[in-house]
Amino acid sequence: MNNRIAFLFKEFVKVSKKIVILMFLWSSVRAVSADLIIDKNDSHVSDVNVEVLLETAPVNAQKELLSHKSQLKKQLEQLYLKQLLAKMAKDEGLDKEPMNAARLQAIMDNALFLLKLDNKRKSNKKDYSKFAKQLYTIKKSNYKTVERVDAAHILIATKELPEEKALEKIKEIRKELIAGADFSEVALRVSQDKSVQQNKGEMGAFTKKQMVKPFSDAAFSLEPGDLSEPIKTRFGYHLIKVNKKIPAGIKSFDEVKEGIIAKLEADDWETDREEYYKKIKKENKMEIDEEALDAFIVKKLAELENK
Repeated sequence: MNNRIAFLFKEFVKVSKKIVILMFLWSSVRAVSADLIIDKNDSHVSDVNVEVLLETAPVNAQKELLSHKSQLKKQLEQLYLKQLLAKMAKDEGLDKEPMNAARLQAIMDNALFLLKLDNKRKSNKKDYSKFAKQLYTIKKSNYKTVERVDAAHILIATKELPEEKALEKIKEIRKELIAGADFSEVALRVSQDKSVQQNKGEMGAFTKKQMVKPFSDAAFSLEPGDLSEPIKTRFGYHLIKVNKKIPAGIKSFDEVKEGIIAKLEADDWETDREEYYKKIKKENKMEIDEEALDAFIVKKLAELENK
């Protein structure tokens, strides 16, 4: 679990510069925020700082972090260290050195650039619902689905347990289920699938190609409510319970509407953004000084050759 959280929040590193700038922008509302960290020098990490950090990650990653207080506390400590070291850097005048000042200005420019673009994108109030419906009607064949099975399973792994012992154990579990035991409860108690604590053995819907062949062959041969015999795969022995079978067909408009609209919005924004750039450059009569650029290239290449 810790590895999973760490992976999700590596995304934060990619936007750390933006986070720092947004923290400065949010500093004006500190008076109405709650301090989550304070120290003897009256340094603060507020809930607003954490809000800014969280908004750089997908919703699922945010929920994941908030559900694990120890990991959230580590993120708080990182925010504290960033703020404290940033203050130390300012006190030492590091932000006033010419190249450092230019770097900081570049970070600020990039953050404000992104904010301006986001504001411009959100100004599009076009209703895409009707057009999305038309596209769906014209291109229904794009939304075909193959047959799927919604199932749950219990795994007894053979990585450490001898096969005969694993088979004996899975047979005993099957007897328990046949006698009326709750599948989810049994899965939580005995299944050795790494995801069982999150899904209680439920796998959701899957196609034949998404699972190893012995597992798929068994799952697709069962009817809803059926419990399989022990199924051997390279992972060990499984018991499969089929919840429902989903025949091949075409997804409904409601299933795909959000995706179609998102694609339409993205396509429009790509066009609008390029037109917006052209308009700004034209209005401001932007020109590239070719001589100055050539001189810079020659100078910089010479410097790099000496490194």
